[in-house]
Amino acid sequence: MESLTTFSLRIPKDLARSIAVEAKRAGLSKSEYARRAMEEFNQQRMQERMAYLSTQLAAHSAAALAAMESSISDGIV
Repeated sequence: MESLTTFSLRIPKDLARSIAVEAKRAGLSKSEYARRAMEEFNQQRMQERMAYLSTQLAAHSAAALAAMESSISDGIV
């Protein structure tokens, strides 16, 4: 089994009530519901970061390709 640790945070009462209601609807404990929400958010942020880095790499690669293509026609063999 995965090792667990305690994570404490303060949230607004309205959010706590909403979490309790939704967790009950989903048949989950409040802790499991919150854990899944945080995992999902963390995964979404990772995907956004990967997409950003991918566009940065694509731009860098396109610039390098353009530089190499422009040097082909400079007459140097």
